Amino acid sequence: MKKIWLILLIIVILIGIGVGSFLFIKNKNKVTEEDTLGNKKTQETTIETPLADRPFVVLIPRADGKEFTMEINRIKNTKTIEYELVYLSQGLSRGVIGSIETNGETNVSRKMLLGSCSKDVCKYDEGVEEGTLTLRFRGTDGVRKFTADFHLQQGKQDLVSMDGKFKLNGKFSSTTYYLTMSTIGLPEEITAKVVGGPYGIFTAGSSTVKNVSLTLGLDEQLDTAKLLLFNGKSSIEQTGVKIDNGNLIGTVNSLGTFFATE
Repeated sequence: MKKIWLILLIIVILIGIGVGSFLFIKNKNKVTEEDTLGNKKTQETTIETPLADRPFVVLIPRADGKEFTMEINRIKNTKTIEYELVYLSQGLSRGVIGSIETNGETNVSRKMLLGSCSKDVCKYDEGVEEGTLTLRFRGTDGVRKFTADFHLQQGKQDLVSMDGKFKLNGKFSSTTYYLTMSTIGLPEEITAKVVGGPYGIFTAGSSTVKNVSLTLGLDEQLDTAKLLLFNGKSSIEQTGVKIDNGNLIGTVNSLGTFFATE
């Protein structure tokens, strides 16, 4: 009799372990996170997206640096875009959140004020220099999530991405704001293999510069590579580039989106 009870106990324990394992597997991709307002929400499993199929995203700072224009191009298979801009202002975390119904459009844009306005009186967040843009593209096949860090600078000799893999060194206007970021995707269809970038530098001022030194970190060890600049219309190969210690080095005369190909 004792043996029967022991066997039944073992069976019950095994069933419990099986049910627990099933529930763990079922929910292992559902963990909670907080948005910029501190609200709890479920983090969903996202779809992996190759570079060629990612959206091309830019943030253009207003002339006074108090507002960004977010432009999203090359949108595919998306019904809704959720955006979340998080940044530091005088040591405090601030944010802008919202959503966009694409209605079948492949290009959309939104203004993102760094502060708040009431009755035509605006209070701006001061000292903004860096932050992160998070985007969720929701479609019939699931959710695609992308993040991009940005670096807002004014009157600096070096314009640098937050990860340090991209830098321009030269003479820039001391009164102009420049925003450096990963553009998440490419500005147009590229058949060659991309081995560095894409990174963009955007401004409300002139995109023309003179003899500015560029450094772009490569994703792999190569003897040769091409540097391309997308100037808003097309991607143009830059001449006179070289590879030094895993970086593509060159001189450019325009701002825009830069990437390297084999």
